[in-house]
Amino acid sequence: MSSPDYPDLSLATTIHNNLDRWMEMALSFERHVGTVAEICVVDDGSTIPARIEGLRSPVRLVRHDTPQGFCAASDVALNQVKTPYAFLLDADITFLPGDFANAFAAFKSIRKLAWSNFQQIGASGKVGSPSEDILPPAWVYALGNQMQGHWLKWKAKRTLKSEALHGRIVSVAIAHSSSTLVRMKAFQEIGGFDRRFWQCESDNDVCLRLRQAGWKVGVDQIYTVRHDGVGGRTGGKKRIYDLNRSRLMLYEIHRPESRPYLRKLLGVRHLVEGVTAKVIGGKREDHLTTEFRFRLAKAAFQGYPKWSD
Repeated sequence: MSSPDYPDLSLATTIHNNLDRWMEMALSFERHVGTVAEICVVDDGSTIPARIEGLRSPVRLVRHDTPQGFCAASDVALNQVKTPYAFLLDADITFLPGDFANAFAAFKSIRKLAWSNFQQIGASGKVGSPSEDILPPAWVYALGNQMQGHWLKWKAKRTLKSEALHGRIVSVAIAHSSSTLVRMKAFQEIGGFDRRFWQCESDNDVCLRLRQAGWKVGVDQIYTVRHDGVGGRTGGKKRIYDLNRSRLMLYEIHRPESRPYLRKLLGVRHLVEGVTAKVIGGKREDHLTTEFRFRLAKAAFQGYPKWSD
């Protein structure tokens, strides 16, 4: 076997009943980027166990008999990596022609840069955001998306531009994990993913802990990938529930001063939303029914216990 194009880089990724889409991602990487030292992939409880053939890079496949969640599966994949750098990838990424070599070289050249995402466009051409602003105050989060939007606009006017780490990479508070270069030394230093998260907010938690440990988080402003998840639907009831549960957990970990009141505020907000939906008779989406809002309210007061159908 010939030497890989990127001998110091491994792909780290997961599969869950989406092998065909995952293969499209992996083949597009080898077509437009090249080969790597190893592809470390976790089959997270797929109904039919994944079999991977036809790639030029060597593959290390780990199988979970039952789903452990994106966070745990990604943590396992990254812990299989033997190279100094990893590329953490969602299965619905497609690589496009572009200068990845310079993007990777720029990432490596910034000694304290631990985690960096790329620009993204959706399948429809919609531009997605590879990063997030710093967490709003807990009371702002509790008051809902509109209040968060107003607060972020207000904050943006009073915040200096992002620090330039390189000609193409800027520092951000939080970078998503959809197509992320990872410096393994930093990832291991903070203990990897917190497996209490199932999927949502797990990357936000990693970014906050990396920055607390003195590392930097960034976004490459030039290299672009296609991400089918950009501009997609928010998801069904289970995902909405996980998003609420995970965001509360993120606040209680990183904003511990919010613990005495945040659950109560969230519960009241869900109750108000439920009553409002019942009065106006709105059923915009299945996961936004009055019944589900009341379920969220009860769960919020309890800290969103584990989901049950």
